[in-house]
Amino acid sequence: MRVDNLEALELLHEWQGGGYLMPDGYETRLRSQGRRPSLVKLQMYAEYTPGLTFVHEKAHVGNPLNEAADSPAKLGVRCVGCVRGMVPTAEIPRLVPLWASGALAEYRRGKG
Repeated sequence: MRVDNLEALELLHEWQGGGYLMPDGYETRLRSQGRRPSLVKLQMYAEYTPGLTFVHEKAHVGNPLNEAADSPAKLGVRCVGCVRGMVPTAEIPRLVPLWASGALAEYRRGKG
């Protein structure tokens, strides 16, 4: 797994060694309907998946697949102050430039 955040990489390595450290303020109790929190599930994968490796990847801004992967996070951050958790439609092209411009589709055609 390639990770461009050194703090996240440190946590992943901690979890591989059996550690249970979580980011400050992260709530680990069960979610609605008894679901485990996402980072608790990731911690378990890191600890119990043999052969799983984590490497640092320098931030790769401009890489179409990385930009697409970052887009949901950008939407989520933008959504913090939104009414009813909805991102205004007018904001989506600015937050997801690859999808709005069609660059991701062009990238896929070129790789296809």
